[in-house]
Order: sequence, then structure tokens, then C-alpha cells
Amino acid sequence: MRHISLREANQRLSACIAEVEQGEHFVVERRGIPVAQIIPFPTSGASADREKKLKRLLEMLDRGLPLGGEKFPSRDELHER
Repeated sequence: MRHISLREANQRLSACIAEVEQGEHFVVERRGIPVAQIIPFPTSGASADREKKLKRLLEMLDRGLPLGGEKFPSRDELHER
């Protein structure tokens, strides 16, 4: 991870982005204090993981979650009362 000044980042933004595409990370500093990071955008692997988690969540929602208590009566049982 390289540290660069805000001025250098401003002057060399295109070159910094090209290096980030190759996997480099930058910490941008203003007056010696870190204020930002320039890092590569997550690859499709992260997207695949997100899709897997979303699928699992949807399956849980389809099954429902037990809330305890009595079983809810069916529509027919409600009308028999």
C-alpha cells in the first residue's frame, strides 16, 4: 500500500487508477494525515458470494421462521367457529 499526497493524487489520477487496476492500493494523505483510500473494485467473486447469500436468504423467507405459540387456524377452521 503506497501513501501519496492529495496533490500527487490530483495530478496523477489517471496513472494512479491504472496502477489500481493492476492491484495497487493507495492511501491519500492531506498534510500527512490519511483521508482516503483508492483500492480496486471487488471482482465478480464477491458478486458470486453475494448471490449465494441472497439465494439463502430467499430460501429462508420461503420456509418462514417459527415464531412459537400455537399453530394458526386455517381459513376453514376460522369459519367453523
